[in-house]
Amino acid sequence: MNANSSLAETEPVSLGRLAWVVPLATTGAVTANLIFYFIITRWLHIGLRFPTEAPGRILSATLPAGDIVLFSVIFSLGAGIVFVVVTQSARRPIRTYLIIASAVLLGSFLLPLKIPSPPVAMIDKLSLVAMHIIGAIAVVSVLVGLGRE
Repeated sequence: MNANSSLAETEPVSLGRLAWVVPLATTGAVTANLIFYFIITRWLHIGLRFPTEAPGRILSATLPAGDIVLFSVIFSLGAGIVFVVVTQSARRPIRTYLIIASAVLLGSFLLPLKIPSPPVAMIDKLSLVAMHIIGAIAVVSVLVGLGRE
């Protein structure tokens, strides 16, 4: 084990700091995902379609920016809650949290990739996966980087 990873695993995590770090991480994830959303929908003209059910058929509609904000907030706050629980209960909190966050991120790819094609194109599915990655990087880097004393 190198000196940096050893230090990261033994550094205490401050609950007082987490009171502002978790909202900051959430804001970072929302901002990063919205920037990506507007780049792909406005500049690259990717529709970011998702299925909607109508009587007797499946249609697709463009995912609204408000949904990006809502889901980014929900999953970021969830990541923050898990971070608080892990840092208060694990012997090696940062390492444990990174393992959990990585497993949850990989598992989160299943939902967009299982959306039926058609009506949703693979580029739309991969764009959703990219948003999961962008949001995870934003949240995890802020929580791990600023959550320690």
